[in-house]
Amino acid sequence: MFEFKQLSDSQLVALVQSTSDSNAYSELVKRYQTSLFAFIYRYTNEKYLAEDITQNTLIKAYEKMSHFKGQAQFKTWLFSIAYREFLQFKRKENTFQKLLKRIDLHTSKKYLSTLDTHIDLNNALKKLSDNQRAVILLCDASGMSNTEASTILQMPLGSLKTYIKQARIIMRNSLDNEEDIDNE
Repeated sequence: MFEFKQLSDSQLVALVQSTSDSNAYSELVKRYQTSLFAFIYRYTNEKYLAEDITQNTLIKAYEKMSHFKGQAQFKTWLFSIAYREFLQFKRKENTFQKLLKRIDLHTSKKYLSTLDTHIDLNNALKKLSDNQRAVILLCDASGMSNTEASTILQMPLGSLKTYIKQARIIMRNSLDNEEDIDNE
């Protein structure tokens, strides 16, 4: 049986690039998964989030292996992907936090910092009508003015304000109910 442990990173990368050898990539994962997780965990301070970002990074690196040109070490390239994945998560999180703040949700800090919040928020958004979802995403998540959103949606300003109010109530109730379930 062939020993991948004996190969250098660059040899393993070349093997993955030329043959898509999953065993060669598995060896690269074994070499860097722990340090990659530790790197991400230092940013997130949340084990499950760090695990998710680490997994996404490893998947993305495998999918983009053909783009690796060897100008840096494989480890450097991999960690740069991880950092970009973390930044992408933070951008999404900031959008969610902004939306939660705008709907005046009074929840615990623990709840606001979990991945479950993202799932709960998406579930709450699904409960909205198309018009309610559109106005809440444009006005609250994207930070557009009511006038701008009204123009984009070709909707009277009064109707838009009504949809915003309805959407905030539905979202607040939905998310409050989710937190009550989580606390039981």
